[in-house]
Amino acid sequence: MIRAGVWRILAISGVVAFAAGCASVERGATNLAINLIERRIIPPQLEIDDVDMACRFATGNFPLISGGTRAFGGDPQLLESLLLVSSAACSEQRAVEEELRYLRASKQNNIVEAQDARIGQKRLLEITARRQLRAFEAMRNKLEDKYNFEYGEGCPEFERDFDELTYLLGTVAGLQAVVNDIASQQMVGVPTDIAPKSERALTCISNAKWWGAPNAARAVVWSILPGASEGKDVWGTFRLSMLIGERQGVRLSHVMYGLSALAVGDTPRFRDATKRFANVKDFKSSQQYALVDSLAGAVMLNLSDRYWTENVGTRTPVNSMGKYWDEEAAMPAGMNVDDLLN
Repeated sequence: MIRAGVWRILAISGVVAFAAGCASVERGATNLAINLIERRIIPPQLEIDDVDMACRFATGNFPLISGGTRAFGGDPQLLESLLLVSSAACSEQRAVEEELRYLRASKQNNIVEAQDARIGQKRLLEITARRQLRAFEAMRNKLEDKYNFEYGEGCPEFERDFDELTYLLGTVAGLQAVVNDIASQQMVGVPTDIAPKSERALTCISNAKWWGAPNAARAVVWSILPGASEGKDVWGTFRLSMLIGERQGVRLSHVMYGLSALAVGDTPRFRDATKRFANVKDFKSSQQYALVDSLAGAVMLNLSDRYWTENVGTRTPVNSMGKYWDEEAAMPAGMNVDDLLN
């Protein structure tokens, strides 16, 4: 009887050990597959310059990639972060469309339409802020665990460009989450201390290597946080960062310059941002990071559309980034300024 009990315990222990071994093998194989995706599949996707395709892919496939890898014990947080950054671009674009509808309705004194559009905009900003916050948190949690540091307090010694890229884009997503959450009436509850932590965190990566974006993002924080700009050359930092981005083929700094100018009501600098974005001499978009430059272009066009619609009632005319209704010499052939203003 006792001997039978012993054999039963041994049998159960063997099954448990075998299952644990299988789980370990599954986890190892899954993490190997994740690493392969990060090294071999993500780089070619970053060369695609179609933002709409990328964000729709990310939105549609996030549940499969995240759920599938986690089901087998994998840790896809860095992949999840990039997918969420891309997916947020889709919901943010929809939010912009609602904002443009609101602006047009307001100009026409259509109160009901304006109210409906504003509600739709805030709902989409909530979705966007939630995705951006998750992108930030996934990046922070994974890299803190991998490199044993505290985000915003110390700097990791990065082993891969992929980790640095995710660190940068995840940090920018965190800053965007703060702004979009405020615009949605704080429906998500994004911690506002992300901004000062991000400013410190961005000193950990090379400004020259990453298109001038780290310092440009820091300058955004300087321009929006009370007292943060003291002793800082905010606009000079943007100019230098834009120059670096232009040479490397990624104009992310131009967008940050434009956003900051709008945030402080500096119309001349906002116009300068759009003009500089559109008129870089002999500009060649980075082949390696074409998607990032295209995403910057989409955001800059959104900013331009808001400005045009608020002032004229229509979005930016085709091929007219950096051109304005009160600059007739710069208007497209055949376009009458009076038609836009009526």
